[in-house]
Amino acid sequence: MNGFARRTEQKKQAIKQAVLQLLQTNDPREITIQAIAKRAHVSPVTIYNHFGSKENLIRETLMDDVIRQVEEFEAFSKQDHSFEEKVKHTIFQKVNMFKEGRVNIVQRLMQEDEEFRRLVERLYETRVLPLVVEMIRQAQEKGEVDPRLSIEALLLYLNGWRELSEKILSSFYSERLVEEMVRLFFYGIKGETR
Repeated sequence: MNGFARRTEQKKQAIKQAVLQLLQTNDPREITIQAIAKRAHVSPVTIYNHFGSKENLIRETLMDDVIRQVEEFEAFSKQDHSFEEKVKHTIFQKVNMFKEGRVNIVQRLMQEDEEFRRLVERLYETRVLPLVVEMIRQAQEKGEVDPRLSIEALLLYLNGWRELSEKILSSFYSERLVEEMVRLFFYGIKGETR
C-alpha cells in the first residue's frame, strides 16, 4: 500500500471510529456529518467523498463492527476453552454491545435496511452458525454437553437464550448476573447435580 492509500485508509478508519464513539451516546438519526467530521478531525467533504452519505457510512461502520465481532468470536472459539467459557465469553460480548448501545442500532438497521439485513444474515449463516455447530459437536465429544441431544434441539435452546438476553435491559447486566445466567443455562433452576 502506497503512502496515499495508507493515509486514505487511516482517515476512513478514524471516521468509522468517530461514528462508533458517537453511537454510544446518540441515536444515529441525531448524528450529523459535521459532528463526525469534528470527532475524526477531517472535513465533511472528506466523509462524503469516501462514503457518499451518512447512511452509507453508518451501515459500513456497523457492518465492519459486526464482522470484527464475528472474527473475535471465531478466534476465541478456536482456542482451547471449555464450552462454558465460550458461552460466557459470548454473553460478555453481547453485554458490551448493549453497554455501547449498538445492539438496538443493529437490530433497527436490520429492520430498516434490507441490504444490511442480508449481509448480517449471510454472515450468520456462513460463519457464525457453522462455528456454533462445531462448538456443540466438540462439547458433546468432551462430555460437556449431553451427546443424546440433537444439534437442532441445542441450537433452538441457544437461540431461546439469545432472544431472552436481548430482552434484558443493559442497565441490569452485571458480572454476577452473567455468571448466574451461565449457571442457569448449564444447570437449570435445580442447580448442578453432584
